[in-house]
Amino acid sequence: MENVRSLVPAAKSFRLVYCLAAFAAFGGGVAIYAFFRNIDYMVIFRYVPKPSFPTTTLCTDTPWGYIFVFNLPHGLWCLSGLLVIRAVWPTNTKWRAVYGGIFVAAASSVEIMQLGEVMPGTFDLLDLASYGIAAFSESVTYNKFTKRSVL
Repeated sequence: MENVRSLVPAAKSFRLVYCLAAFAAFGGGVAIYAFFRNIDYMVIFRYVPKPSFPTTTLCTDTPWGYIFVFNLPHGLWCLSGLLVIRAVWPTNTKWRAVYGGIFVAAASSVEIMQLGEVMPGTFDLLDLASYGIAAFSESVTYNKFTKRSVL
């Protein structure tokens, strides 16, 4: 019984840390878009006023610059969603896997719909790869480090 009582504060701090990490990952993706991309043509600004950010042009001629500007935000947003799902279901692997799979499938389907021009945007295979890398890295990090120390 004492082990269960000591687990409750650990689970609460686990959820808080994962939610903060999700917020940081989401904010990082937004910051990359805001400061390094041309946001003039983004669909969302047809509906809401465009903020005036001081944008910095980053050299996208190099592969790493291209990946940082165009693919990393998508991976960070996917990671953010997966971290929130992990925070909601830290021990229930069945529901976490179901909702995590639905989340990654929905994100991937939006990207694939851009290929068929159903959704506005440009299809990029590296965006799909960034979703997979985000899911893989979140899972490995949880199973290798977090699961052993917290739960």
